[in-house]
Amino acid sequence: MAKVHMKHIEIITLITDAKSVVERLQRRGVVDLIQYQSTDELDQFEKIDATQSINLFERNSSTVHQALAVLNKYVPENKSLLSSFSPRIGITTAEFAKMAENVEPSMRKSYEIISLDRKIDEHRINLKSLYNAIEALESWRMLEVPMRFSGTAQTKAFIGTLPGLWDREKLLSALKSSPDKPLLADVQIVYSYREQSGIFLLCHKEYEQDCERALREIGFALPPQMTDKIPTDAIANYESQVKYIKQDIKNLTDTICKMAEVRKQLVFTLDYLSMRVDKYRALEQFAITRRTMIIEGYVPADSSAILAAELMQKYTICVTVSEPSELDQPPVAFKNIMPAAAIEDITESYSIPSKTDVDPNPVMAVFYYLFFGLMLSDAGYGLLMTIATALVLYFKKPEGSMRRNMQKFMLCGISTVFWGALFGSWFGDIVSVVSLNFFGREVILAPIWFNPVSDPMKLLMFSLVLGFIQVVVGLGVKFYMLWNDGNRLDAVFDVGLWWVIFAGIVLVIAPMAIDTTMPLDKIGIAVAVAGAIGLVATQGRNSKGIFGKILGGIGSLYDITGYFSDILSYCRLMALGLVTGIIGSVVNTIGSLKGGGIGGAVMLTLVFIVGHSINLGINALGAYVHCNRLQYVEFFSKFYEGGGRLYSPLRVNTKMYKFKEEHTNV
Repeated sequence: MAKVHMKHIEIITLITDAKSVVERLQRRGVVDLIQYQSTDELDQFEKIDATQSINLFERNSSTVHQALAVLNKYVPENKSLLSSFSPRIGITTAEFAKMAENVEPSMRKSYEIISLDRKIDEHRINLKSLYNAIEALESWRMLEVPMRFSGTAQTKAFIGTLPGLWDREKLLSALKSSPDKPLLADVQIVYSYREQSGIFLLCHKEYEQDCERALREIGFALPPQMTDKIPTDAIANYESQVKYIKQDIKNLTDTICKMAEVRKQLVFTLDYLSMRVDKYRALEQFAITRRTMIIEGYVPADSSAILAAELMQKYTICVTVSEPSELDQPPVAFKNIMPAAAIEDITESYSIPSKTDVDPNPVMAVFYYLFFGLMLSDAGYGLLMTIATALVLYFKKPEGSMRRNMQKFMLCGISTVFWGALFGSWFGDIVSVVSLNFFGREVILAPIWFNPVSDPMKLLMFSLVLGFIQVVVGLGVKFYMLWNDGNRLDAVFDVGLWWVIFAGIVLVIAPMAIDTTMPLDKIGIAVAVAGAIGLVATQGRNSKGIFGKILGGIGSLYDITGYFSDILSYCRLMALGLVTGIIGSVVNTIGSLKGGGIGGAVMLTLVFIVGHSINLGINALGAYVHCNRLQYVEFFSKFYEGGGRLYSPLRVNTKMYKFKEEHTNV
């Protein structure tokens, strides 16, 4: 397949129909909008400033997100592990309009939920403060006067703490102003711990200063928690407040839990607000007059006629569909069938094709699945991937990128089964380990082709051959692009001559692999030299002067090092392919250390599950990363320019709901 052919579309509608037209375009999801640019300097168009509306919708969306987070905190939603794979719920436009009537009540509910949660948070802060107060007063329970008690008309009271362990006699002794002149005071040790003691001292007012000075000298300090009540009464009061606050927290929590039924409507509100934001951002790109609105964008060619006919049937409108000009930069969308469609996101992650690029996905797909399976290369792991992704696709029916990812990894799993069977790796050598330890007779699943662990050089050479083939194919794509654009001499000189050199190198190496009486090595040298001479003669053709042309041609031969470097990069196919099988066998060996019997079976089962899960996770990730790298660095560099713009139409970008009539031809 190829890139989707895009057409330019211009829509002129009455301002009274503008809202309805934009909403219909959003539901159809096929028009990639662009900023309207007038070609007539005399035209006086205005732009819509929707900043305030967009900010309002985004704030409301943030509020609803916060309310949902509160609901999920108190009433977690029962979701299965596979719920993220489920498709969106389809609704009609009538159902959407009916649910949209509850958006305002949903916003009020959101504010109410957030307010209740804030009250709960405030209560919890108050509870912490009360607990601290109770803890501070707990040691003062034996005190029979208020903490703030300062004495009577004739007495002065001191209530506070002293560092260390104190008793009454020790304290009275410390309070003496002189050996023969003791202070007249009544002392009570309220509590006494190794770190601190609490005291109550009552003296006559004439001794106030002497007592204060004596207490200061021994480290007297006021207690951190002061109250006008007797400690036992204060503690009882605090405990009563704690009980009341706990009950109020329970009531508030129950109220939030009862509001869990609005979760569905809140999720719809998020989708609704998301659509409104997209709609108003689209409005900022349009040009308006007092009575009309002009919409400009790109639409897939096979959708343009249908869309134009629908709009003209529904509205008083002018729709113009035309081919993009040479200066236009239409967006790029892919139109592939499986298996190429499943890896379109790999190309999109790298760069969108430019106007002159071909769609690389069909060619890349062959190598991508081939390389992934070769790097993971365990048939057991491949079966798990294939079965798991197939079940998700069949039962959950995911949409969009999730569906493509499941399809991609299912095909990667099939490739892994293929290579694992060729190399004889089924969860490492688990069949051999189980049969030997539990049945006394070793059963070996022999590889269909060869065992790479015992013959790694064969796998290395095979990996390099695959790399060479992909590099040559990449040059072939470049040849096709140049030839198709009419640059046929460039195709022959810039690609064809390199093929001649590669052919010569293959002929030189061929006698090492096959027995033949023909002097292939000599023929290969001659062919390679002929290709090199052709490069020297042609690669400097755009340089000025004879010396520039010669130097440019000679310098082009240096590119051979780049090609060899690229081909050597495919050694990673061998490295990762070996690692998976070796680690799998090591896991099986560790699991079988206890031998047979029930104990051995339990140990082997546990080690098998944990070890192979880790091995599958790490090596599947490694295969994915390095497979992408081979495409990006070694393959795309041969022909791919990139730098295009991804097709991003105005559509219903929602998470939970979609229109049943929603469709796209892309």
